[in-house]
Amino acid sequence: MIIRGYKDVDKNQILQLAARFSDLEFMSYRDQEKMNKKQMDLAKEAVERNCSNIFVAEEDGEFIGYIELTEQTDYFTGEKQGYVSAIAVLPQGEGKGIGKKLMQKAEEWTAEKGIQVLVLDVFQKNERAIKLYEKLGYQQEIVKMTKVL
Repeated sequence: MIIRGYKDVDKNQILQLAARFSDLEFMSYRDQEKMNKKQMDLAKEAVERNCSNIFVAEEDGEFIGYIELTEQTDYFTGEKQGYVSAIAVLPQGEGKGIGKKLMQKAEEWTAEKGIQVLVLDVFQKNERAIKLYEKLGYQQEIVKMTKVL
């Protein structure tokens, strides 16, 4: 398996794979159709405006996943942070270390920019992803609390 930079031929696969971001149970106040549309809009924007920060996992020349990275500013300190905007792996690639390799690429990318902190957001129901991130040493810092009225 290799991790390489984005190429134009990856666009359709990334857009198709982005649909996986909505393949989980959301809280009742979230509309599934709106979540699907937003995920697709974000993926389209990524391949149009941030493709230099998209990295693709491929095995034997076949696309198996990707990660999109950006920089953000910490609200409390004003310091730059690396941010995992999106990470997804094809279902048949789960459990094979692809997500781990993509996260290693994210850490390298962040360090190369002289940034010391890498952050990401993950929905609570995405237990498989949470376990991976914890295994890689990530910790929960802020917990978003929601109440449907």
